[in-house]
Amino acid sequence: MIETAYTRLFNVLRERILGSTYTPGEKLPTERELCEEFGISRITCRHALRLLQEQGLVERLPGKGTFVRSIQPKKVPILDNNYIESMRRAAPNTRRILSECEEKRPPEDIAKILHLFRTQSCLYAVRVDVVGEEAIAFDRAYIPLQFASALDEELLIRVDFLDLWLERQALKFSHIWSSIEAVPADNDARKTLKIPLRAPVLLTTDIVYVEGGTTVGLFETIYRGDRFKLISTNIRGGVHAKNSNS
Repeated sequence: MIETAYTRLFNVLRERILGSTYTPGEKLPTERELCEEFGISRITCRHALRLLQEQGLVERLPGKGTFVRSIQPKKVPILDNNYIESMRRAAPNTRRILSECEEKRPPEDIAKILHLFRTQSCLYAVRVDVVGEEAIAFDRAYIPLQFASALDEELLIRVDFLDLWLERQALKFSHIWSSIEAVPADNDARKTLKIPLRAPVLLTTDIVYVEGGTTVGLFETIYRGDRFKLISTNIRGGVHAKNSNS
């Protein structure tokens, strides 16, 4: 399909708004400035702005200009740190993309957790979870090579990866040690999730153990802070008490 001048402008401005180049409440360039930047007519410019307004991305105020509207997408609830089941319920159309997969030396602190020598490599994989065209989370997986022999791309991109991986490697699951913290987005998060540097994100670290206390993998998952909320459920005297962290 041939991209028209107004759809090209619409797509550029939409990307700038969703990517926070233009922030909520900010005034867009004037029609004249947009016409000069993109070499288009006023009619074309107004058509693109009208499309943005119809999608709820901007508000046009006569005599004042066009302003970015506050966009607050519905957050996905992650219940009791069960990402797989929560995504199945709330976002069943999630796709997982393998963006990196290689053997490399892990950072020193992770090497210690995995009981690797400084010179030893592990399998390093980066997997991005996408809903529609939007990346909402990604993880960095570190797996010692002796526990990665049965892995392939088809398995790595499965959302229910953990159980299938352990089964294929003939490993008996013991437990997972998890931590959750709010952190500012680093460069990896900025590039992968298309968010501003130091924007709030949720970081979970999961260390997987099998029978005998052997550490078989470490997974760092970064969630967009504006797309997820973590909910824990504690049962006390038969009553469910829910605490949420957004």
